Amino acid sequence: MPSNEVLEERRQLIVAEAVDASPQVMRVVVDMALGGDLEAAKLVLKVAGLDLSGGNRANVQNAIQINITAEEQRQLERDFPDDLPG
Repeated sequence: MPSNEVLEERRQLIVAEAVDASPQVMRVVVDMALGGDLEAAKLVLKVAGLDLSGGNRANVQNAIQINITAEEQRQLERDFPDDLPG
């Protein structure tokens, strides 16, 4: 059996390969989602950090805050006040 060091080195190689391939994989998944594949669409939205449980708007805002600047956040808050219907 390989040593722990060898196993860790192999695991790191697998992780590196997965990270390198992830943009291509996501492109395929997005294309599948756009083609109507509901499971692919759920995965894309989940990876984007969107709450699919029907939760409140705060969960979506938190996901968005990770990906935008503070000024963009303020602009969104001006454009989309909390008192919108729905």
